Amino acid sequence: MRTLLRTFVLLIALVLTLPALPFNASAAETQSLPNKPADIAQRNTPIAVEMEGSDSIGSKLATRLKEAFNASNLFTLSAKDTPKLRVLIATTPEFPSRPAVGSAYCVVWLFSQSEGTLRHFLMREVGVVSADNVDALAAQLVERTDGLAVRYGYLFQ
Repeated sequence: MRTLLRTFVLLIALVLTLPALPFNASAAETQSLPNKPADIAQRNTPIAVEMEGSDSIGSKLATRLKEAFNASNLFTLSAKDTPKLRVLIATTPEFPSRPAVGSAYCVVWLFSQSEGTLRHFLMREVGVVSADNVDALAAQLVERTDGLAVRYGYLFQ
C-alpha cells in the first residue's frame, strides 16, 4: 500500500513539473509543415439498382436500398450510359404458401463500363430476410457497396 501511495505521489509530482520544463521553440519552427491545404477527393459512385421478383418483402428491400443510395452523398442513382456499379436483386418468397413470413434474396454486384459492354462480376450474397430486418439488411448492403466502390474505384477513372 505504501509503495502504491509513493508511486502515485511521484507521478503527480512529475505531471505538475512538466509545464515548467523549457520548450525548444527553434526545433518546433524548423519542423513545421507548410500551410497548403489539399482538396479532399469527393467520392460519388454512380449506381443502378435492378430488381427481379414479385414478393412484397423483396420489393420493400429494393425500395429501401434505393432510398438509402439516394440519401447518401457517396452514391448517385443513375440510369445514364456511364460507368457504374450495378446492384442486381432477385427475391422469392421463402415459403410460397406464406409469402409474408420471409423472402430469400440474392444480391449480385457488377461493374458496367457501358450498356454495350460485358459486365464484370464483383461480388454476390444470398440469404433470407424477414419484414422485421429489411432496413438493417438494406444498410448492410449499402455498406458492402461502399466497400466495393472503394476497392474497385480505379475502374471509374
